[in-house]
Amino acid sequence: MTTLVTVLGTCLVIAVLLSMTASVLLGNQRGAADNRLILETQYAAESALARAQATADQFADALNSIVIPPGTQQSTVLSQMGVLCSLPGPVTLPPQVPNLPRTGSRLCNPPGLTGTARDAQLAFLRDNAAKPAGWSDAAWKSHWRAMFGGQNGEVLKRTDASPSTATGTMDTEVQGGLTITELKITPDNKLHLMLQTTPLIATATLTVGSRVVAQRRYSSGGAQTREIVISQPPFSQYQYFVNRRTLPSGGRLVFWDQDTFEGRVHANGTAGSTAPLFWASSVNAGPRFLGRYTSTSTTLEYSTAAQPAASTMFQGGHQLGVAPIALPTNANNQRLATTGILPGHCSDTATCLASTFGPSGTNGVYYARGTSGAPNSATTFGQSGTGGIYVKGNVENLTLSKNGTYQRIEIVQGGVTTRFEQTGPTSWQVYENGALRKTMTGTFNGMIFVDGAIGTAAPAGTGGLKGNGTSDPDIAADTQLTVAASGDIFIKDDLTYTDNPQTEPGARNVLGVYSEGGNVKVNGPLNRDLTIDGTLMAAAAGKGFGTVDYTTRRTTSSVTPKINITGGIIEEQSQGVGTTGTPGNGYSRNLRWDERLASSVTPPFFPTQGQYDAKPDFTDLSQPRTFRAEGM
Repeated sequence: MTTLVTVLGTCLVIAVLLSMTASVLLGNQRGAADNRLILETQYAAESALARAQATADQFADALNSIVIPPGTQQSTVLSQMGVLCSLPGPVTLPPQVPNLPRTGSRLCNPPGLTGTARDAQLAFLRDNAAKPAGWSDAAWKSHWRAMFGGQNGEVLKRTDASPSTATGTMDTEVQGGLTITELKITPDNKLHLMLQTTPLIATATLTVGSRVVAQRRYSSGGAQTREIVISQPPFSQYQYFVNRRTLPSGGRLVFWDQDTFEGRVHANGTAGSTAPLFWASSVNAGPRFLGRYTSTSTTLEYSTAAQPAASTMFQGGHQLGVAPIALPTNANNQRLATTGILPGHCSDTATCLASTFGPSGTNGVYYARGTSGAPNSATTFGQSGTGGIYVKGNVENLTLSKNGTYQRIEIVQGGVTTRFEQTGPTSWQVYENGALRKTMTGTFNGMIFVDGAIGTAAPAGTGGLKGNGTSDPDIAADTQLTVAASGDIFIKDDLTYTDNPQTEPGARNVLGVYSEGGNVKVNGPLNRDLTIDGTLMAAAAGKGFGTVDYTTRRTTSSVTPKINITGGIIEEQSQGVGTTGTPGNGYSRNLRWDERLASSVTPPFFPTQGQYDAKPDFTDLSQPRTFRAEGM
């Protein structure tokens, strides 16, 4: 009996031990299975995010490749923006763009459309040439709708059978993307399409039956503001632009060893006639282009046996065989700017000039609303308290100087001296032959247009466009000016900024000089260098920048005087500055670049290229990943 009890007890203990061991083994097996499924869920979430990030990179490439076709008119751009904003028609620009706050003015807040209604809204952004190989048009549009769904958009959503169990399912979803937040315009007449990126959040959920086995989530980055800038780039972005690199006599000009350009350079012209020619004393010499160089010519032509490598000369990068860039054919936009009316709000420039200043063909200086019988009778510039100065007829002298910290502009025409004295940010006093005629309010928009010539060729250093003739600066710190004329502009003395952009990158003063149908030529005092701060432009056929007579001796010594230009030169055909073989004849040239002209500062109403340009900012939409786990 004792033996039987002992055996039965032993069996019971063994049974309990076996049961406990089986439970532990079963639990371990179930735990191992769950751990494996959790790991698979983690892999699924990470993989889904990686796929979404790859898609985001494809969209970044597509957005960065936006090209506005050549010949696109402003009306077309505004219509495209109207569709983007879901407006019934084109976007309407405010009448006084240059006087907007520097941060710009909102034109619309695009609504968040859903479904296929987004296809038309996103057409401007959707570059079909960037469609990945193998994608259908329907899939491409669908992905764009998903990417622009904003925070709640579904970039990716799918359900798969779990690879570890026939009864399990893996649901993966990625939310996030882009949202169009605003379209605004800034005083430099640029459209800014603002977008917001939201984090991409990938969630993977594994269920077996009704049980959620595991859930894992990955997210990428945070919210960032991006933009696409749409504009007609101003010609002031070039340090040097030339249509024909020849003298009026037909001889070809060369870029010399000592020529250095820090900013962007473009040259139209065909090989063997008007294209650029390069001179190098050795294969390690030649001119230096530190900014980007582009040319319509497909070859590099040298006037010497030494032919430096392109990488030696073009240190800022270069591209040959680009499309030609046309110069403007008239200055009507600049004429119209003096009235305070934008081109889109005027169908005929002459009519709008007459409606503002009075229908008079009489020579004179006009700056405020009036009639033919009572010109300049108002006390505000142009229309609505903003505008510029319009001069009918030739001008003997146009002098820029300072009135304390503010600007002074003096115009001499036919025995009448009209002087504009700025006394505050929005206040001016106008004098005629020394007598106060009017106290002006409102905003002077920085545009001076002369329907005629400014100055004469000779004598040197006399009447023309010039500063005050001293070492004091001529352009006030807050002054932004464009001086334009229909005829020749003769620069007779220094024109200098108060704040030097070479030492003060945040300087705001800027000057543009533009001739519609004549040359821009210097004829300064003899035996002296000439300093010009600004960008100079002559656009008519056969016209450009140069010296009144570049073969004339301008010094009593053997040292050739210099023209020091901090800014740029834009010309149709070079006019000649000096002769290299005879020291002292004409001028030598010392060009320095004003970095602000490439991006942040433009002379008001300075001529723009006819081609619209889109500059996107989508270098990377897929940002670094961070991991967090939710659920089981």
